This record gives sequence, C-alpha cells and structure tokens, in this order.
Amino acid sequence: MNKSLVHILLLFAIFSLTLTSCNNDLPEYVRPQFGAITCVPNPVIAGDSVELYIPQKAQGNGIATTTYTWTIKDIGWDAVNNVSKDTIIKVEDNYDGYGKRDPRVKFLMPADCPVGKHDVTMKATFSVYIGSTLFDMVTVNGHIYVE
Repeated sequence: MNKSLVHILLLFAIFSLTLTSCNNDLPEYVRPQFGAITCVPNPVIAGDSVELYIPQKAQGNGIATTTYTWTIKDIGWDAVNNVSKDTIIKVEDNYDGYGKRDPRVKFLMPADCPVGKHDVTMKATFSVYIGSTLFDMVTVNGHIYVE
C-alpha cells in the first residue's frame, strides 16, 4: 500500500474518533419516570395548608430547566360569573442543578373549596440542550379529597 494512502486513512480514522468523542461532552437526556401524586394531609380540610408531590420512580438526566404546572380543578367559586374555578400554580426548577428533586408544591386550600374529589394534573415541561434547546413534556394525573 502506498504511503500517502496510509496517511489519508490514518487522518480519517483520527477525525472520526474526534467527532465521536465530542458527543460524550453533553449529558445524555433521560426523561424522569414519575409515580403517583401524593397529597399531605389526605384528606384535605378546606382552609388548611396542602402539599402535593410526586416521587420519582427513576431520575432523569441532562435537563437544564423544568416548569411544573399544577392544575387543581374546581376548588374555588367565582361568585361574579357563578361558576367553579381551577387553581393553576407554576413552579420553575433547575432539575439537574438542584439535585433532581421530586416535583412538589405547597398552597393554601381555599376556605370555600367544595367537599369531595378534585382532579389534579401536573405537567412537567423540560428544557434540554442537545446541540439546540429542545422541550419535552410529561403529564401526571391524580385526585385530592376535601372534607
């Protein structure tokens, strides 16, 4: 084999290895796996403090920022329009930067909250950087009970 062909093949191999090793610089994106919504206390008494959280079955990785949007259905009353109202709470978090903690929110249950079962939805929006900013989403549904 001629010497210049060997040099070309060697340069190509080195270049290929360099490109392959660059991919390892970014953390691999792994979406967290969530369990069920947990409510403390359970059941809730109208007017009391409430904490909702979701334990992770498996932690994620490579996530820059996260927005958790919690929606609690029909926990208040709009007297002007004579309709029930939802409560929406957004929590911004740095998932990887803050130890990959479980999503949680604390709030005061309105004193006029109707007794019964109320639907809860937590939507997690992840900002991931893999060459460019990408977004991914996970939704977890559950219920809280008010006495």
